[in-house]
Amino acid sequence: MNNNRLEQHLADADQPVKDFMAELLETLGKKVSANKDPKLALSYFGAQLEIKLVSFDGMAATSNHNE
Repeated sequence: MNNNRLEQHLADADQPVKDFMAELLETLGKKVSANKDPKLALSYFGAQLEIKLVSFDGMAATSNHNE
C-alpha cells in the first residue's frame, strides 16, 4: 500500500479515526513545544510502532530534541 492510498484512507476515515489522528497530532505538538523529541511508541496487535512528527504546515520538528 503506497502513501497516497494510505492518505486517502485517512481522508475517507470515520470520525473515531480522525479523532485519534487529531489527538496524536496534538500530543506530538505538545512534545515539540516542550522541546522533547516528537515521537510516540505504540503497541497495536502485537506490532511495535514508532510515530514521529517530521513537520507540520511547513514547520520542521527538529530531530535534535531530547526526550
